[in-house]
Amino acid sequence: MIIAFAGCDGAGKSTQIKRSHNWLLSLGYEVEIIDKWDILDHQKFNECMFINTSLEDLRLCISRMKGISRAMFLFWSISLTLTRDNIHSNNKIFLLDGYWMKHAASEIIYGCSEDWVLKTVELLPIPDIVVYLDVPPEIALSRKSSLTPYECGRKEIFEKKDFLNHQASLRSLLLSWSRKRNWKNIDSSLSNEDVFHQIQSAIQGVLEEKRK
Repeated sequence: MIIAFAGCDGAGKSTQIKRSHNWLLSLGYEVEIIDKWDILDHQKFNECMFINTSLEDLRLCISRMKGISRAMFLFWSISLTLTRDNIHSNNKIFLLDGYWMKHAASEIIYGCSEDWVLKTVELLPIPDIVVYLDVPPEIALSRKSSLTPYECGRKEIFEKKDFLNHQASLRSLLLSWSRKRNWKNIDSSLSNEDVFHQIQSAIQGVLEEKRK
């Protein structure tokens, strides 16, 4: 079973995915969190030993990449992390942190062909549910302890307004996809507890459907 968590930067994806992981474990499920940055774990992904840098530097290098090369690297990273387990197993729940949604939207905003991007992500496994955490950019910014160029319009020298502008564009596209693709849209500006209760309800609904 695949559960993807999507949302803009600062939406609370990592926080809620950890809570969901612990909750599902407490219910007796076998659960694993998959993150594209796991490619830096060379014990698990020894074919990625050529990427010998910190996550901070990797993010900077990705932002410096041009056009389709950047999108291809990101989608390669995402797809590679899905190869270590039977992602379609009915006996295990996979929680995908971010998955392709935010990066696909960002790459379209950064100039990649929307048709090419969407055709590429169609090759990736389809989640059983996408939990979309929606949050206004201003609230997202208040949650961020630091920012990266990729989050701020790919400007290496950036201001808070660059984050706000990029995230507003990102949010607009993700919201449109959420409506078209029937994602579970949750207001992430609510308290962590309220958000988590809605996530629990959504996941329980999918689990019940799987049991039928």
